[in-house]
Amino acid sequence: MKKQNTKKLTIAKFIQFVKRELGFNKPYNVHLVTERDDSLKTYAFYNPQNFDIKVYIKNRGLADILRSIAHEFVHHKQNEDGKLNRQVQDVGGEIEDEANARAGSLVKKFGYENPQFKIYE
Repeated sequence: MKKQNTKKLTIAKFIQFVKRELGFNKPYNVHLVTERDDSLKTYAFYNPQNFDIKVYIKNRGLADILRSIAHEFVHHKQNEDGKLNRQVQDVGGEIEDEANARAGSLVKKFGYENPQFKIYE
């Protein structure tokens, strides 16, 4: 199987894994992009109004892409739980710290449970 197809399959499986682990129910859209626009100033962005997740993937390792996806899905779960209905700090603070910590744990757990995907290569 081509490397690109393997990467897409891994990302799809990871999204299913994260959905199951976090237990959210609201619909979502994940956009994997290779170009930045005004909404994407870092590696990833979550829009709590329309549930869009954008992840910049150009020249990034797979584990790092997965971590960004997980981070934004944690925000999606926080949104579903009503935690994003107030001003959120962009750096640090309870919301971002939870997303950072949980994302790292999700990637590590997925990697341990699915060594066939070789996410750290």
